[in-house]
Amino acid sequence: MALNFHHMLLTILAFLLVSLPINSNAVSAEKCIPGGYCPRNPNDPDIIRIGTFAVETYNSNSNSSLELDKVVEAQSQVVNGLNYRLVIKVNEAHIIENFPNVYQALVYLGLNGKDDLHLRYFKKLTTV
Repeated sequence: MALNFHHMLLTILAFLLVSLPINSNAVSAEKCIPGGYCPRNPNDPDIIRIGTFAVETYNSNSNSSLELDKVVEAQSQVVNGLNYRLVIKVNEAHIIENFPNVYQALVYLGLNGKDDLHLRYFKKLTTV
């Protein structure tokens, strides 16, 4: 019973953190649909940290050597934790000129803290 209460409390707190503006760069909560994705500031240090995690995890899983250039777009969704859907521009060692170097990543942040990150997918986008 206590575990369910703590779980529900953490979910509510996560929702409040996502939906309430924290600083002047934060996105208005009015743009969020309950259960949907909410726009996030791609320059937020936490978003950049999550983007870096996505690239590094992809590299270790695929023997690649991508480097994060910047997070182009960021969205979050409250689930049993948080989903972060990012559009990421990367630098590639063997990039072909005029070939897209933009990826979409989905990173799940669990309820065990900021290091409870899991890469759900990382895929190359053909158009942005």
